[in-house]
Amino acid sequence: MIRGLVDFSLNNRLLVVALAILLFAWGIVSFKSLPIEAYPDIANNYVQIITQWPGRAAEEVEQQVTIPVEIVMNGLPHLQHLRSTSLFGLSSVMLIFDDESANDWNRQKVLERLAQLTLPQNLQPQIGTDYSPVGQIYWYTLASTNPAYDLMELKSLQDWVLEKQFKSVPNVVDVVSFGGLTKEYQVAIDPNKLVSYGLNIAQIEQPLANNNVNAGGSFIEAGLQQINVRSVGLFENVQDIGKTVVKTQNGTPIRISDVASVMQGPRIRLGRIGKAIHRKDGKIVDDDDVVEGIVLLRKGAEADATLRAIHEKVDELNHHILPKGVQVVPFLDRSNLVHYTTRTVLHNLTEGIILVVIILFLFLGNARGALIVALTIPFALLFAAICLNLSHIPANLLSLGALDFGMVVDGTVVIVENIVRHLGHQGGQPKPLIERIRDATHEVQRPVFYARGIIITAYLPIFTLQSVEGRLFKPMAWTVALALLGALVFSLVAAPVLASLIFTNNTREWRNPALAWMTARYRATVRWAIRARWITVGFAVLCLAATVWLASSGLIGSEFLPHLDEGAIWARGTLAPSTGPAEGTRLMNQARIVLAAFPEVTQVVSQVGRPDDGTDTTGFFNTEYFVDLKPKEQWRPVFRQDKVELIFRSRLPTTWKKPSAASKASWPSRSTAPI
Repeated sequence: MIRGLVDFSLNNRLLVVALAILLFAWGIVSFKSLPIEAYPDIANNYVQIITQWPGRAAEEVEQQVTIPVEIVMNGLPHLQHLRSTSLFGLSSVMLIFDDESANDWNRQKVLERLAQLTLPQNLQPQIGTDYSPVGQIYWYTLASTNPAYDLMELKSLQDWVLEKQFKSVPNVVDVVSFGGLTKEYQVAIDPNKLVSYGLNIAQIEQPLANNNVNAGGSFIEAGLQQINVRSVGLFENVQDIGKTVVKTQNGTPIRISDVASVMQGPRIRLGRIGKAIHRKDGKIVDDDDVVEGIVLLRKGAEADATLRAIHEKVDELNHHILPKGVQVVPFLDRSNLVHYTTRTVLHNLTEGIILVVIILFLFLGNARGALIVALTIPFALLFAAICLNLSHIPANLLSLGALDFGMVVDGTVVIVENIVRHLGHQGGQPKPLIERIRDATHEVQRPVFYARGIIITAYLPIFTLQSVEGRLFKPMAWTVALALLGALVFSLVAAPVLASLIFTNNTREWRNPALAWMTARYRATVRWAIRARWITVGFAVLCLAATVWLASSGLIGSEFLPHLDEGAIWARGTLAPSTGPAEGTRLMNQARIVLAAFPEVTQVVSQVGRPDDGTDTTGFFNTEYFVDLKPKEQWRPVFRQDKVELIFRSRLPTTWKKPSAASKASWPSRSTAPI
């Protein structure tokens, strides 16, 4: 079959060249449209069930909400694990499903089970947003120079304008709001007046609920027109609430304003955001209370295209929709990481290609042969891009970085070198050029084919990996295997055809003096190794034992994922679980100023507590900090090698001299552990 493939390509050279050009063009289009991620999405298929019960203790939430939800959810198809967390006023149940399940199907089954659930006081559990932890792709704060828009008005803009606008962007599944003051109307009852009028709390709540409604009255005809009839009863301001009649006593109406004070105020806060900017002149501009938003990407969607649409939406918001003086200010944009990663990978690939071409020319001594071999690299990459794009497998830093150009060009080097050797020897009856190329290719086609097959087969165990390991390494295995397959096709089909078009009968093999010297040394070394075979075997066993010892001793260290320097640090401080809002906020503000004081830092965004939607199962005992850094060239020399040392050799530990307090630091992409 291999011989027939080679013969077909040499007998139809124009067809092969045309197909190769077509594949190159298709590959370029596919590579440009191929999604590229910094890291693969390794999150499991999961569904989060959130139930908020304000004012209730964690024990009560566990008994009356969390456990009933767990009982109803147990037994779901494809369910692997069930984890739950109960906090003050919050129940969170996390359902982990296997890889064979579809996320949409899982969410549908969870909704069916929730319909069977009965909870106290008509509590309504909600399922969390369908996103992955790596889907937090755009973080921003709201800045206002308009005095008409204070913190409460900014929070209203976030809840009623920005969330709606961002959700209109394709593949944006939700926007998490954090910080700020949520506006609400509050009725502060005077207990003494309540007793004096003979009323109770229920008698206050019921009129408020009954009077805050509209009613429909069908329609009437007036001439040729239809006029809709309705009764408008919704509250419009604080005065409307105060005028609500509670009861009538001796013909005198008793209103809400008679027994309570009605005001507009903030809802009880569950978290707080602060921001400090380190200006170029060294001055720190600190704002201890800001509004933050986090744009979430739908699980499995392409991040790059969504981020471009988000940037367009932000430009529209800042220039056309938001009030004058109010701006969306991003502080963590995943596109920066993706573009930095893409530039790094493309830079390394380009340098690798140039280096391989130079080495090939020096060792082959034939510019035409080196050109043919060098064409293997872009062909293999573009072939892999076509297959990945058709299979909807995104490329990432691990998969592109795993490409070994030596393995890619190996087969073509063997074939081209053998063709050059055959053309340089005119032994026997002269043959046409194409026949000599055919004979040279047939001579080495089987070793080339089986060598490639063995390397690709070595990746088969990776395709059997499951769960996190499979999601992490399968894209890499697919990329390398497809690139090797493309290189094999090029070496057996395209390389002989290009050789027949480029080489001539006068092509001679160049004897490389450096290669001749290395060959002589190699032969002498092999002869000695065979004569002293026991020494050779003993040395090999010793090297194997040393390798096993190094791997098992932990001397050289190991890591599941390589470091990814995003140019920022995510720090976290954990306090005692009983820490209150005031103390948690005080420590957060203190640590933010300390971090922002470093010359290497440009800005610090801190958070304490959790957002109002219950997606984060934490409280005021948890503080987190996004520390944005300058380029390493602008750092002090002592910190240029390890940016984590920038935090732990700082004054930050002095901030946490509290009982049961701890701090740690990582990178923004690792700030949320995959589920």
